[in-house]
Amino acid sequence: MQAGHYRRSRSRGCAAPSASRGFTLIELLVVMLLMVIVLAMVGLGIGGSESREVREEAERIAVLLQNARQESILQGKVFAVMFSADGYEFLVLDNSKRKFVPVTGDDILRPRRLPASISIRSVVVDGSPQGSQPRLILLPTGELPTFSIVVARGDDKWQVDGTPDGQIKTVTPNA
Repeated sequence: MQAGHYRRSRSRGCAAPSASRGFTLIELLVVMLLMVIVLAMVGLGIGGSESREVREEAERIAVLLQNARQESILQGKVFAVMFSADGYEFLVLDNSKRKFVPVTGDDILRPRRLPASISIRSVVVDGSPQGSQPRLILLPTGELPTFSIVVARGDDKWQVDGTPDGQIKTVTPNA
């Protein structure tokens, strides 16, 4: 009886594996296609991180400039922004000294350093490139000069543009 039982399970055991002997060519191609798609998506995500950092820094500058413009209007004071290759600083006009002094006691308008290898490539105000210490003046009337600030890392560039009606936005510079 045990021998018969052994034969039956052995014959059943042999029949089952022969019915599913691996993957079909179509199944293998589908899996490979899915792997290629996933790897391509990961590659695009990694490759775009440097450009994303430059864009985020340009957007940060735009938001901070808009904030400084609003503070200028609310406080009735003249603000300015001084740029360098590796950062920028917000200034306020001290009427008693008749000169711009750094903004103090404000966490939002504090001096900023740009992340490593990101730099401010150019600052153009009212169509004129700025010299060694470019400065952008923000009046309490809310008016702005036309300006353009290029933020870059290698070939990745983003631009912060301002218009006299007070609009500040980030764009990709024309190639």
